[in-house]
Amino acid sequence: MLSKEVNELVTRVGPGTPGGDLMRRYWHPIYPDALLRERPVRKVRILGENLTLYRDRSGNLGLIAERCPHRMTSLHLGIPEDEGLRCCYHGWRFNAEGRCVEMPLEPQNTPFKDNIKITAYPVQEMGGLIWAYMGPLPAPKLPRWDLFVREGGFRQIVAHQLDCNWLQVMENRGDLGHATYTHGRLFQYDLELKGKLTNDPKARYNAAMADQQAYEEMRGEAATKYRPVWNRFGFTKGRLAPGDKEDSRAWTVGINPVIFPYMLASGPGDAGIRRHYQIGVPIGDTHTWHLQYFCYVFPDELDVPKQD
Repeated sequence: MLSKEVNELVTRVGPGTPGGDLMRRYWHPIYPDALLRERPVRKVRILGENLTLYRDRSGNLGLIAERCPHRMTSLHLGIPEDEGLRCCYHGWRFNAEGRCVEMPLEPQNTPFKDNIKITAYPVQEMGGLIWAYMGPLPAPKLPRWDLFVREGGFRQIVAHQLDCNWLQVMENRGDLGHATYTHGRLFQYDLELKGKLTNDPKARYNAAMADQQAYEEMRGEAATKYRPVWNRFGFTKGRLAPGDKEDSRAWTVGINPVIFPYMLASGPGDAGIRRHYQIGVPIGDTHTWHLQYFCYVFPDELDVPKQD
């Protein structure tokens, strides 16, 4: 168990905190590209900072401060131009570096605009997500993990906000044992209350409980062992069930890689058609943006239409 002091050290992610300084050394997904294409200016919150994400009329991305420094007008109400974002109040225009490049209501050629700069962070699109880097420059390369850049895959992104910190989400990621009762028995009970529970043996919740019953009947006094199998990016989850040998892949290699700071992957090896990442981005100290990033990988002989 973590002490209160250590817990706060790693879960406080705002500017100037040790945990926040660490998190700012990594690229973070902050918004779905599809929604930004529907409306090109959005208000986002990441690592305790309120910011404005936009795509200008030339297709360039920008991530700048939430408010215009002139009269503190919300820039997420701003107007995208050929270059940058224009404040809707007095028309100040800011580029992706946060520099004010135009003050249309001030005297022409005023040098005052050259002194105005607001917060701005590098952003890139990858795999249908907009990514931001909020740490010291120069920014590291954006890690191009397999499913984000795989050719020919069909992607599906499911996201929601969790009312807990990022470390609580990661604690669950490392736990293999909860799947039986959280995704099995609890699902059965919930469907029972709704009158929708079936006896379908292929349903995940029923299969999980059938596996657990068979396991209890054969294990005797033995218990499953778990351990982290460390690697340079994080760890995999090692599992040794009663009757398994210690040279089994599940124990020596492990499953479901956990990649620092907050991503879990399916696999390794052939995980079927549907592969996935689970991602838990810190919105602030007490909330997490949780994404399930699915990529359906089809055999080469299938002619799969390009996803738009």
